[in-house]
Amino acid sequence: MSDTQNTPTEDGTQERRGFFTRRGLLGTGGLATAVVFGKGLVDASSASAAPAYVPAQLHVKDAHFGTTVRRIVQAATSTGSAVRILPIDRAKFQVGATFDLRIEATGVDPETTKIVIKVSDGSGPAPLLSPAPVRTSSASDSVEVTFKNLVYPAAGTYRIAAAVSSSKGSASQEVVHEVVLSDAKGKTAKNVVFLLGDGMGQAAITGARILSKGIVEGKYKALLEMDTMEHRGNVTTSGCDSIATDSANSMSAYMTGHKSAVNAMGVYPGNSEDPAASPHVETMAEVLKRARGMSVGIVTTAEVQDATPAAVFAHTRRRSEYVSIMDQALEPGQMPDVFMGGGRATFLPQSEKGSKRKDDRNLIEEFKDKGFAYAGTRTELAAVMAAGTPDKLLGTFTLSHLNVYIDRQVTPNPQVLGDFTDQPGLVEMTQAALKVLEKNDKGFFLMVEGASIDKSEHPLDGPRAVYDTIELDQALAAVKEWAKDRDDTLIVITADHNHAMSIAGTHTLSKEGSPARQQNGVYADAGFPTYVDSNGDGFPDDPNPDVQLFFGWSNHPDHPDDFAHNAVLEQPALEDPVTERAYPNPARDPGSVVQIGNLPLDETNCVHTVEDVFIGASGPGSQGFATLLDNTEVFHTICAALGLQIPTYSLKSTAGKLAETEVAAAETTTSAPAATTGALVS
Repeated sequence: MSDTQNTPTEDGTQERRGFFTRRGLLGTGGLATAVVFGKGLVDASSASAAPAYVPAQLHVKDAHFGTTVRRIVQAATSTGSAVRILPIDRAKFQVGATFDLRIEATGVDPETTKIVIKVSDGSGPAPLLSPAPVRTSSASDSVEVTFKNLVYPAAGTYRIAAAVSSSKGSASQEVVHEVVLSDAKGKTAKNVVFLLGDGMGQAAITGARILSKGIVEGKYKALLEMDTMEHRGNVTTSGCDSIATDSANSMSAYMTGHKSAVNAMGVYPGNSEDPAASPHVETMAEVLKRARGMSVGIVTTAEVQDATPAAVFAHTRRRSEYVSIMDQALEPGQMPDVFMGGGRATFLPQSEKGSKRKDDRNLIEEFKDKGFAYAGTRTELAAVMAAGTPDKLLGTFTLSHLNVYIDRQVTPNPQVLGDFTDQPGLVEMTQAALKVLEKNDKGFFLMVEGASIDKSEHPLDGPRAVYDTIELDQALAAVKEWAKDRDDTLIVITADHNHAMSIAGTHTLSKEGSPARQQNGVYADAGFPTYVDSNGDGFPDDPNPDVQLFFGWSNHPDHPDDFAHNAVLEQPALEDPVTERAYPNPARDPGSVVQIGNLPLDETNCVHTVEDVFIGASGPGSQGFATLLDNTEVFHTICAALGLQIPTYSLKSTAGKLAETEVAAAETTTSAPAATTGALVS
């Protein structure tokens, strides 16, 4: 679509009259609203009739929490009934890892419903089912049967069949599950450091290499730390409900080995509206604490309750359930031993300024009571570590997310930082975490997230995304330095999903031309950018040099753009709460051309994309990452590197476990055991 408006003249020719935004048709009639910037839309016939545009009505729409939670059901039979088995077909499990098995019947009469469930392996019936499942009805036409905390006792292929019948009809489904026992090839890892750049696609990595290392006559002067991992591969990122994922779902795949849905983590998405009611799968934190007694650390530049850090230990269908996530973080089997980032608002009692809680609990004090040292600023973190390495460490350095690197370190702006002018960086948080976690002679798992790569890409801010990618790479350098004299630590770095950002060439501020897109250079006109790193810290001194990177975006809303670095981050578009439509943000690059978007009209930010992402690994077991992996396979490859053997039950008798069971409408009943050997007892 053109970015200019051609208006008919009296003689019928087209006259180029200026640049326009979107002609927002709110309704089915003519032009209801015209949003005007700079030269604007010149259309006398409609301008007088258009209602006044009131920017004060507009507000920021959260790029992450606005995603849809869809009820997922199996296709109905001709009678309208359906049955769905969770975990889904082709799910993969570690021997001994716990999971909930759920059978969901829809389009049924709960009063007359009967569900028959059978489990078999390659040799016949497989006693697996607990004799007393939980029976629920989340809707007037549904029945759910949930067996809690099951485990597969041995490697192999298991088949689960469910048949449902009621006065409304019948349906059946069968799924196959693969169960594996970790078998490390060669030396096993004692520790794992898992670094994740949220939304870190290849453009962010390439941009970080250009800015941090420099490029002369087409050759880089040096490489990033992530470029020099021992083994490299790629990861596919889709979830069970959509080819396009979010951070909760994709990180959950890394931390459980199971697919989930947008907004969900640590669960298979059930059909209940209750975000706590979906069936669980065991998380990385739970598995490693239970099986090995390992410590778990989480370091992030986001709120510690945000999707990526929370997926290490939490279970929820809705990622925005911050209070529930924090309650889970205090459970011994899920509790991180190091927990650092933003998110103080969910720790504070409701009486304190900025609190997001609706009760009087003070979780900072509750963590202290459980043996955690606490730091609320960069200075306090340094003091805590100087006083002697604690056994456990909590740090909450802002109410919300930490500010991005540019706004913290390069051009700190008091109006942007507010009350939080003393925030630590990702490198020093990572170094502190390693000192605490290394005290556990049973090993540790540390997750380090560069969260604001994604949070900068959503509002189309390439420079901020790239600087935060450099910061993550420097955290990786700190991990490599810590591990250089050891041979017991697996280091993995990857992204959870791709993003819309690309680099098309350069943008030159001093170049003549209007509109600003005429200052963009491509092919030979691009040349090379002129970033300068005078102190050699790996970060350019000025993110806004005369010749800078020209960032493009594969998807975006209508938004004004002059293609140059913005001193203060501004959202590209804002939402009108009355119409639930997005409009270009008047405060972003005023006077510039509005780029016509390609997203649905209610989207205010660019969105994640479906392409594969990079993964790199070094250390014991790293060879397993040198391939194309489904995101769920990352979990299993880490388990293999650890040689993880999860304690399970002894195979003694069938007491208490069944291969076949029937759940009736009025009560839960069980059939006689279908096998006499191989059941699980404590």
